[in-house]
Amino acid sequence: MDTLLNRFKEKVNNVITGFDRIVFKGIIRPIMHAAGMESFLAARRVLNKDFKSYAMAQSHKIVESAEDIAKQQSTGTITYIPSLNTRKETLAHKRQEENGVKEGLIGIWSCVESCHTFKSTFDATKEYPSLRAERSKCKHLYYYFDDPVYGFMSVRLQTWAPQNSTV
Repeated sequence: MDTLLNRFKEKVNNVITGFDRIVFKGIIRPIMHAAGMESFLAARRVLNKDFKSYAMAQSHKIVESAEDIAKQQSTGTITYIPSLNTRKETLAHKRQEENGVKEGLIGIWSCVESCHTFKSTFDATKEYPSLRAERSKCKHLYYYFDDPVYGFMSVRLQTWAPQNSTV
């Protein structure tokens, strides 16, 4: 960085250092691979072939919970965003200004985006269905908050198993 600053010192007026943002990624490591998810399902007496229906039920519970939070703490609904290219942060700042939100939940948005998940397929060597990792698309929820101590922040939650999240 010193070399770059020295090289362009005539064109640089000021330098700001620090974090623009800090990103925390939340994963449940044991279920991030197929064998781990199979063990997780077995402990709940869910067959591998029933992974999709299990994941759909869990996803439905997550979305219902988000809808309840939106009703209790925000605008009352989850706002659907049709394009993953839309800047969710810009929408949140706009809503915050329009609704005069000083702190707390600003709103919840949803968007269909790429995700890591699993698919149940018949495994001829095992002679029963197994899970295999795959890329797919699923609903992601974006929660935006303004905290009096930490400031503006968001949580991104994948609603489909294995529910990766970013804070």
